[in-house]
Amino acid sequence: MPSFKGFDTINAVARIILAQVFVTVVAALVMWGVQGVAAAASAFAGGAVGFLTGWVYAKKMSAPKEGEVKKIIRAHYSAEAYKLVFTMLLFSFVFTQFKEVQAMPLFATYIATLAVYWAALIFV
Repeated sequence: MPSFKGFDTINAVARIILAQVFVTVVAALVMWGVQGVAAAASAFAGGAVGFLTGWVYAKKMSAPKEGEVKKIIRAHYSAEAYKLVFTMLLFSFVFTQFKEVQAMPLFATYIATLAVYWAALIFV
């Protein structure tokens, strides 16, 4: 089967984000069974911050298809800046709007989504 430049990268990014969503859902279900609805919602919120910011980074980085190294590096820095700002906005939103948020499930699931990303880099 022929390989199209960029197509494999898109599939890899989609697989990473889907793996982060899967980890988020599993963590939320575990928290629901162990600690109840508020813990499950907190876990889902933390995971959502993780996979949504990953999606923002991926969308921003998908812009430069080819080009000189400076453009690609600039796009990476820009994507990281967007991701950082979006992460702060999402966490601010969670802490201001979700009064029953539980920090442990929130941050544990967020960290789990980051671990998925870093582990995926090894295998992609």
